[in-house]
Amino acid sequence: MVTGGVKVLGLRQSLAVRDHLGIAPPLWRLIGVLELAGAAGVLIGLKITALGVLAAIGLTLLMLGAIASRAKVRDSALLITADVVVLVLVVTTAITLVH
Repeated sequence: MVTGGVKVLGLRQSLAVRDHLGIAPPLWRLIGVLELAGAAGVLIGLKITALGVLAAIGLTLLMLGAIASRAKVRDSALLITADVVVLVLVVTTAITLVH
């Protein structure tokens, strides 16, 4: 929720990342909204499993995009690894919700 919130609010540090990655402002804000919706969906998924799984799938796609964006600008392995860790957590959450 935090990363989505800073994108939607347009915090300075978030805008610097956006510019570094070369992402258009409207797309950056949309990504933030999708991150917020995904986080809320996963939380709701604790009661409504199907919604949680769909939200986790959406977050998985967002994380794949984040990793690709970082690779495109040749970000450090540490930054890419951090996104991979989040990706693993999201996939693990989806799997956990299913079982």
